[in-house]
Amino acid sequence: MKNELSPVLKYIADAVRKDEPIPSIAELSAQLNISISSLREQLEVPKQLGFVEVRTRTGIQKNKFSLTRPLTLAMSYGLRGDEELFQEYSSLRRQLEIAYWYEACALLEKSHIQELEKLVESANWKINQNPVVMPIHEHRNFHLAIYRPLNNRVLISILETYWNLYQASNIHYYRNHEYLESVWSYHRQMLDAITSKAYEKGYKALVTHFELMKTYKKADLRQRFE
Repeated sequence: MKNELSPVLKYIADAVRKDEPIPSIAELSAQLNISISSLREQLEVPKQLGFVEVRTRTGIQKNKFSLTRPLTLAMSYGLRGDEELFQEYSSLRRQLEIAYWYEACALLEKSHIQELEKLVESANWKINQNPVVMPIHEHRNFHLAIYRPLNNRVLISILETYWNLYQASNIHYYRNHEYLESVWSYHRQMLDAITSKAYEKGYKALVTHFELMKTYKKADLRQRFE
């Protein structure tokens, strides 16, 4: 398997590094000495990976680098054939959050803590409605808010991909009210620990809340990745 980038991907990567605009398709075709039809075909790869957008009037627009889209595409493809991949990816996500917990907590400021407080309050309101409103938005953003201050793009892409897969699988609909109350009590413990800088207590709550997922029935994931 060749790992070398295509001329188009090389050009885009260099443009990102130099912070230069990408010329029109006609100009880029001439610069790279390839036909416009061939160039359009080659642009499909960076488009699918989320590296660029190709628009009729504005031409080729660079996006900030992120692994979230290619990881989500690759994992969604894999899950069509092997649902156990979700459990493997979940394990990776758990280990990363555990490993970065103390470093991430040390970077959280007042504004971050206020955001976490709002998310916990919103989640608790939702799970106490009749019928229950699933706090998937709050769950996703609570965890991401803790780790975003690390400014580690690879880590955040891995975590964002987990939540994309989690939402696509609808696995959160298999949780009963008892589970929701329990899991959000641990999120409250994490938040209280962060607020008081008792990071060890928060670490224990994080690890314990991860164990909850193993005690509930797995959803049939394969059919949901369409």
